Amino acid sequence: MTDSHPTTPVTVNTTVPANVYVVDDDEGVRNSLAALLLAGGHAPRTFASGPEFLARADLAHPGCVLLDLRMDGMSGLQVFDALRERNAVLKTVFLSAHGELASAVTAVKQGAVDWLEKPCDEQTLLAAVLRAASLSLEDAQRAQRRNTLRERWNTLSPRQQEVARLLATGISSKEVARALAQRDPERPIDPRTVDTHRSAIFLKLDIRSSHELGMLVEDLGLAENTLRTL
Repeated sequence: MTDSHPTTPVTVNTTVPANVYVVDDDEGVRNSLAALLLAGGHAPRTFASGPEFLARADLAHPGCVLLDLRMDGMSGLQVFDALRERNAVLKTVFLSAHGELASAVTAVKQGAVDWLEKPCDEQTLLAAVLRAASLSLEDAQRAQRRNTLRERWNTLSPRQQEVARLLATGISSKEVARALAQRDPERPIDPRTVDTHRSAIFLKLDIRSSHELGMLVEDLGLAENTLRTL
């Protein structure tokens, strides 16, 4: 993620269908793909260039983009890189002409869901779009859950966060107190105080066990830091 394109918190509305975009500088291809998608029950939006797509598409809503590899001006790979820089939840299916296999494979290795050789049949197209849209929705839901967990974590005081990281490893209140005393001898803590912190932590994080706490810390990417502090 670059400083010029901050990430917008994802809010997933599963009642709204995933967006489907077609980005190709060939009008005939755009119209053909749009017709296939409409027949498959989608409502695609088409764009003739990468910059137009990036400026007008909803990058924070789950969906799929059918992206031509080779376009005049901004190439498909450059558009794909821009989507990754902006942490877009959209999933990409590349469209490639005969002879572009190497570039298509490279794109898939970099995170694209699939690549289709033009012209592609309706069944293959719709299957790729469905898979990409489903993966996009799953990623968006995970991101939303992470945002919720991070908000709850930030309600903890610094001391509670310190205690929580240790409790997440599964050690007892006595062991937590001992570890904190070794870390900062001038700030000893009683195991009963750790128990008090535990209750407050569980309440604020809306969890019921140290196992859930461990999973939460893992999801937030704090587990490695925890291990280093012990």
